[in-house]
Amino acid sequence: MKVEKLWEINALGRLSHSYSMKFIPPIFFTCAFFLTLVPFGLQSEAVRTNHAVLELVSERTGLVPGKTNTVGIRFELEEGWHTYWANPGEVGLATEITWKLPPGIEAGEIQWPAPLWIEYFDLVSYAYEGEVLLPVDLEVDESLAMGQSVDLAAEVNFLVCEEACIPGSANLELTLPVGVDPQPSSWKSAFDATRNRLPQTLPDYRLGVVDNGESFALTVIAPEGIRLEGRKITYFSLDGWVAASEPRTSLAEGRILTQVLPKSAFEPESDRNRFRGILVSEVPWDSRNRYPSLAVDAPFSDDLTVSGWVAGIEGSAMVDPTGSAVAAVGPAIGFSTTLWFAFVGGMLLNLMPCVFPVLSIKVLGFVQQAGEEASKVKRHGLVFTLGVLLSFWLLAGLLLILRAAGEEIGWGFQLQSPGFVAVLASVLFLFGLNLSGVFELGESLTGAGSQLQAKSGYSGSFFSGVLATLVATPCTAPLMGTALGTVIFMPAYQSMLVFTSLALGMAFPYLLLSFFPALLKYLPRPGAWMESFKKGLAFLLYASVVWLAWVFGKQVGVTGMAGLLLGILIMGAAAWIRGNWGAFHQPKTARRWASSIALLFLVAGGYLQYLSAQLAPIEVEAVAKDTSGIDWGSYSPAAVDGALKEGKTVFVDFTAIWCLTCLVNKKVAFSSDEVVRFFSDNSIVPLKGDWTKRDPVITRELQKFGRNGVPTNVIYWPDGSTRLLPEVLTPGIVLDAFNKDA
Repeated sequence: MKVEKLWEINALGRLSHSYSMKFIPPIFFTCAFFLTLVPFGLQSEAVRTNHAVLELVSERTGLVPGKTNTVGIRFELEEGWHTYWANPGEVGLATEITWKLPPGIEAGEIQWPAPLWIEYFDLVSYAYEGEVLLPVDLEVDESLAMGQSVDLAAEVNFLVCEEACIPGSANLELTLPVGVDPQPSSWKSAFDATRNRLPQTLPDYRLGVVDNGESFALTVIAPEGIRLEGRKITYFSLDGWVAASEPRTSLAEGRILTQVLPKSAFEPESDRNRFRGILVSEVPWDSRNRYPSLAVDAPFSDDLTVSGWVAGIEGSAMVDPTGSAVAAVGPAIGFSTTLWFAFVGGMLLNLMPCVFPVLSIKVLGFVQQAGEEASKVKRHGLVFTLGVLLSFWLLAGLLLILRAAGEEIGWGFQLQSPGFVAVLASVLFLFGLNLSGVFELGESLTGAGSQLQAKSGYSGSFFSGVLATLVATPCTAPLMGTALGTVIFMPAYQSMLVFTSLALGMAFPYLLLSFFPALLKYLPRPGAWMESFKKGLAFLLYASVVWLAWVFGKQVGVTGMAGLLLGILIMGAAAWIRGNWGAFHQPKTARRWASSIALLFLVAGGYLQYLSAQLAPIEVEAVAKDTSGIDWGSYSPAAVDGALKEGKTVFVDFTAIWCLTCLVNKKVAFSSDEVVRFFSDNSIVPLKGDWTKRDPVITRELQKFGRNGVPTNVIYWPDGSTRLLPEVLTPGIVLDAFNKDA
């Protein structure tokens, strides 16, 4: 407390001195006399929080109506501690400001000076250390009355980290007079220095970027007279496109620079058609030696030559005589390789358990067609492929549209909808009843003898392709995940080509059989055995229905699953009615009544499923084994108490995704085979308390141990004793902590 007061007095004394040096004309004596009553309006009262001092400061001694006025949040951080840039990198949180301003004043966005590159183990953050000023422009309306004083208020939320990470908050207030000609304040030099560190858009520089699949090639051409060769230049991604800690390649010759930047696993929330960030150079970018930070805001180019705009630059071996850029782009999966992965992944998809039950029916169809003419078998294969293609195109188009709208979805997204799961379960169940002989599909008026023809008709082949695609979506075959992982970052037409290749791969084995009928001789000939085989295949579909019912139950609960099954039962009754009294050999009146009643039952069953799908989603506890190999449970006081009452020792890791040290602990300590084995052999109950979003329950638990940040790791013993571990962990520290005598 004493240090804090001395700091405030020192700051105020400096401001007071700056006022005493001002010359005040007699005509403004009255206003000046008033202002001397509030001489400290150039900065707010400093607020000291955990390891940081914050204050709201002004560039000038007052506000000018009708002009842009600049204020700023000034941080003074303790040695070794840092706070974060607009994009914090792999861990951290950016500073946020909530303004409370009088009418007639509006605040702009934070202006972010160039950050530092901070590495901790193999994790990278973009952050600030020491003193930093975050300027904000205020637009002041012309109608604001002259001579009045206005109060500015800002709530600042931030994160400071060293070995531990601590969220902080400060409420800052600043009173400024409104005048015609306010003078520069004592903070003017700090604002000028910060402006020099802000990213600059320099029109003499030309920038272009190419998406190479798993990396980006960013090319910069400097104006005449400026050489980029030999400089240390670091790229900081503003939009999150670039992975912070992955290896980078930088090639510079003459006035051309090309940096190969690894692609992040996460798609940015901002404009997906542009590449935004800053290039920070140890040598300023302009000829007057002012600006170290160059703003990057460029659209993606379609080809590796950056549309040829690097052609003709003299003295650069990076450009060949034809004008094509020949700078290396580093290792990346090319588009052709992605298409090949998609094709092979599609073929392997046929072996996945969610797909095989449906496709086995298609194999039965080939057996039925073995004795037919070759041209007809080819047409069946093409129609099946068309069904697969159209279904993949529909799903791919919907996925891309939803992703473009900002939805976080992936392959198999439609299975997240209980309504879709119910429809798919019903279709598979009815298909199974058809195979079991409960009713027949595709009957025609030409007589019962045409039934086999109808079941092997083109509509059946097309529907088999559609159904195979629908049930394939929850599966991911080898190589398929690599291909699908790249499509969201590609242009739409390339994404559709990848999905097309995936669909062709899935249909390829059946297309091969249909175009080379000689291969069908290896399949058994049609015969009486087929009826039993067909009915046996029905049980594979019933198994798929059981799985889908389980998925539905996880989404809406046991009551909802019961509604789904009852709806399926009613639909089964509809199929039985249709099969018994709607067959061709029944009287016409019976067929009409059977069809009407069956339709009524189908509608009733579907409506019951619709109501079940509308039940409120339930929270499903699913704590997956993470990469550390430890099966973490979810922390709650009840979970701790329950384990202790059973005589078990509990280890709780309070963590957050933005916590740098937490991730390091996970990689260094919790990934150790020795630690994993110790937890298993001694029946330690591991729980994870996620503090990524502020949780009052976890906050109170941290306060019990004198902590207000993460990481915090605690051992709870059955006798009621506890042990608090240090922030930075190693396998030895974790194992030694369980020795109560240590």
